[in-house]
Amino acid sequence: HGAQYFSVREPPFRAAIEKASLAGVVERWRPRWPGGEQDRGDLWVGSPGMNALPQFLSEGLDIEYGARITRLERKQGGWTLMDDRGAGHPDFGFVVLALPAPEAAALAASHTPLTERVRAVTMAPCWAAMVAFAGPVGDAPDAGFTDDAVLPWFARNGSKPGRDAPDAWVLHASAEYSRREFDAPPARVLKTLLTRFSEQLGRKLPAILLSDTHRWRHARVEAPLGEPYLLDRTANIGFCGDWCLDARAEAAFLSGEAAGIAISQTRHSDSSGKMRDR
Repeated sequence: HGAQYFSVREPPFRAAIEKASLAGVVERWRPRWPGGEQDRGDLWVGSPGMNALPQFLSEGLDIEYGARITRLERKQGGWTLMDDRGAGHPDFGFVVLALPAPEAAALAASHTPLTERVRAVTMAPCWAAMVAFAGPVGDAPDAGFTDDAVLPWFARNGSKPGRDAPDAWVLHASAEYSRREFDAPPARVLKTLLTRFSEQLGRKLPAILLSDTHRWRHARVEAPLGEPYLLDRTANIGFCGDWCLDARAEAAFLSGEAAGIAISQTRHSDSSGKMRDR
């Protein structure tokens, strides 16, 4: 119900996707578009789900789940991360906030002057609906970008490789609608999106088997930073994410890779006495 697909443009990301493809965790998605439209370039999806790609990329990493970090504390031994249960996770040499820009700025707070630049990045919300119908929708396109002011995107999830589900669809609301109806009851949002979906297809929809809605507070980058990452080498804190470059999944990868390389080179410089950062 979040990122629907990703495209590949730059060599570093292409190399990562080729490895993921060989491992069987990503595949090309070839949906049927409205009016027989074909030229959308190579679209990729995780298989059997979108989270297959980040799981593949995270192999070998020490990742801790279930701890929401709410505060950063700078101490003599390095950074201590405080979670929402009051527990501290101490002695990190470098902190990188790979979060939506507004959340990253709030967490960094007064720790670095770079926070002001992060606050300047704007991101839009998005209401998303997930609907499984009791019967087939019919001869409808698998995906479509529309000029509808409320429903600019719909996609048949079952048309993606690796999915084994009933006739299930994802509907994304526009940024304008999502802002206007940000605090609307989910049931009202679902009804509105289904009505628009029915109008787009020009037919009555089958009975609903299952449905859910989700509100992404920071879904899409509107005004990116224009740099691949930000690092404060004095405070040992940095920022990366799609919002640094573009509203695309590949931008998140490129930003994170660039930040990681820069931090690695900086740490090497600290230990060797030679500046090797680019």
